[in-house]
Amino acid sequence: MPQVIEWKNPRPNEIVWRYPNEEITWGAQLIVHEYEAAVFFRDGKAYDVFGPGRHTITTLNLPLLTGILSRIVGFSEKPFKATVIFVSTRVFQGKYGTQAQTTELAPLKVHGTFWFRVSDPSLFVNEVVGGQNAYTTEDINNYLRGFLNEKL
Repeated sequence: MPQVIEWKNPRPNEIVWRYPNEEITWGAQLIVHEYEAAVFFRDGKAYDVFGPGRHTITTLNLPLLTGILSRIVGFSEKPFKATVIFVSTRVFQGKYGTQAQTTELAPLKVHGTFWFRVSDPSLFVNEVVGGQNAYTTEDINNYLRGFLNEKL
């Protein structure tokens, strides 16, 4: 039975989830739902982003990785270490708010609501999420709060 890699039952506030098993076998089935993308990493490098559908991990859909592994005898039968990170592409709602002071010592309060969607999953994982196992709307709220505080 082939290995199945899938993000089951994501919570409404989850944006990113890392598949916990890093031992991937050739022929594994990667299931990506309509509302998500999957970023495939090996040795810290993003090799591909998979869109919705059922994908079989083969030498055809990961040619760059296959070239590297082809030097290893019997590589097609052995599991290899890789990371699959699922990224939700749904529209999320977030809130922000900050309190600051101008250079004239006048109090300044800013708050509001925003909506966002991840349009480039690989860039989002590499630039914002980093090595975290999960990332939620609360993490985005905190990220923006820090950004606003720094800019005000």
